[in-house]
Amino acid sequence: MFFPQVGTALSTRAGPRWECLAPAKLNLYLHVQGRRPDGFHQLETLMVPVRIYDHLRWIPGDSTQPTTGLTLRIRNDVPPAPPATGSAASTPLTAGPENLVLRAARLLAEAAGFVPQGRFELVKRIPLQAGMGGGSSDAAATLQLANAAWQTGFSPAQLRELATELGSDVPYFLQPFPAICRGRGEQVASLTGFPHMHFVVVKPPIGLATAEVFHHWRRHPTKTAAGSLDALVTLLRRGALAQAAGLMVNELEQAAARLSPWIEQARRAFDECHCTARCMTGSGSAFMGVMPSAREARRVAGYLAGKRLGAVWATSSC
Repeated sequence: MFFPQVGTALSTRAGPRWECLAPAKLNLYLHVQGRRPDGFHQLETLMVPVRIYDHLRWIPGDSTQPTTGLTLRIRNDVPPAPPATGSAASTPLTAGPENLVLRAARLLAEAAGFVPQGRFELVKRIPLQAGMGGGSSDAAATLQLANAAWQTGFSPAQLRELATELGSDVPYFLQPFPAICRGRGEQVASLTGFPHMHFVVVKPPIGLATAEVFHHWRRHPTKTAAGSLDALVTLLRRGALAQAAGLMVNELEQAAARLSPWIEQARRAFDECHCTARCMTGSGSAFMGVMPSAREARRVAGYLAGKRLGAVWATSSC
């Protein structure tokens, strides 16, 4: 089964409640420049937000029965995947104190100097351990939503500082547009002039832990040609997708393929579909193909759904 995704990211207020949508992202290019002294990796990557969303809501405590502290409820609407064999399942989704929604809310409240209350409700549609940034997007959405709901008045620059503490990709999701991200991901340069792009995304039933993928990359590094990112951006702005295809690479893909046979299976399946371009996103395990149109994306998504490679989406850039 595959899942067409439509809609636009919104932040709205309905009475005392606040809610917003947190988009997923895809990496069209990922170059690992090496390991930094702080243990992170120096990256250069091109990311685009796509119309696959988590839904976040904040509800204040009842004035007659005030809630003590923050709580989080999660409904998991991530599409089911075929049962996997021979590997451990992905890390389960939890609403514990280490969930990035609660961590982001506590961090903002601490910086603002007050004790937070109320309930967050999260509907998860972005799969875990997929390289699609779901947790980071949720954290960024929480910072922005809580900043508005609690009237803390933090500036975008202050929110970026907090976002950097939460994770490498979180600053990107404060302004989810096409962007080049450098450093460990926190240095975000937004791009203009990008075309609307169509994708097919497959998330295998097995996820991959980011730290483990980077560990395997260090043992077997893969390098791309220097300067190819600038050429890729130029071609994409011209709408020359076929010419850009050879430059859409992810240097973590081979490391991920050593950890999971699903990566190679997805790669072969996308090759059969003659996509404009295809590669893994982030540290995996999701795999994406660039399609020339929404109609072609839906057609290929239907075909790939029959291959039982995992959950499949036909989607597009925001």
